[in-house]
Amino acid sequence: MQGFRTEKESYILQTVMPDTRILHIGCTNAPNTLHRWESGALLHKSLCDKAKSCGAHVVGQDIDGASLAWLQERMPDAEFFHGDAQKLRDCVGERGQFDLIIAADVIEHLSNPGLFLESCPELLGPCGRVLITTCNAFGIGRFAKALLNHEAVHPEHTAYFSHRTLSRLCSMSGLKVLELGYYKYERMTKFSLNLLVTNSLEQVVSVIYPQFSEGVIVEAGPILQSTDSNMPTLSAMRATTTSSRSPNIRQSLESRR
Repeated sequence: MQGFRTEKESYILQTVMPDTRILHIGCTNAPNTLHRWESGALLHKSLCDKAKSCGAHVVGQDIDGASLAWLQERMPDAEFFHGDAQKLRDCVGERGQFDLIIAADVIEHLSNPGLFLESCPELLGPCGRVLITTCNAFGIGRFAKALLNHEAVHPEHTAYFSHRTLSRLCSMSGLKVLELGYYKYERMTKFSLNLLVTNSLEQVVSVIYPQFSEGVIVEAGPILQSTDSNMPTLSAMRATTTSSRSPNIRQSLESRR
């Protein structure tokens, strides 16, 4: 159950590397699109800004048509797909393959997450990866609140995941988990005593026991691809791109073949 522990948004943004094509699932973060946009905490905006600065391309997908239209007005140059993540091929169509699919805190909202994961391998290009983040079933904050007879869960969530259950779901969907980690609570965009206390508890406990962190991070690749022991993880590719010898992800991957 051990794994690295990191800030979620900064970790995700580090996956945006030169010459990569990225599909961002659940890009509007509805129904919190407006609040996150105004507070500067909308992940899709941050991904697109990072992509512009390094020559990557980010495509957004979401099932909420109204939020997509609102976001498109504010990001007229951005590319979006409207549709159900559980029918990903239907909404993305034949628009090509992706180097990375990001599903940040999406899978726990789906009625059938296996359908979503099963659609990922065929949309990934050579050496493609899926990056999944989701709330941790063993998050210490949830246990503490349960002792007070309160289940701290988003009203739209359908399931809790741990590394083991998410790894099992990936393997059933044609994906092999390559890297495991945990993320901390997001930075607070508005003050809340409840969040302050919960965040503080999580910070203290998870420094020693990262498996009690707020969320889980999983990196996975198609099983047929990931049987190659030389296939790089996202962390390895990020490290490689800092070197002048490998200015982009595709050159990095070619050098490993």
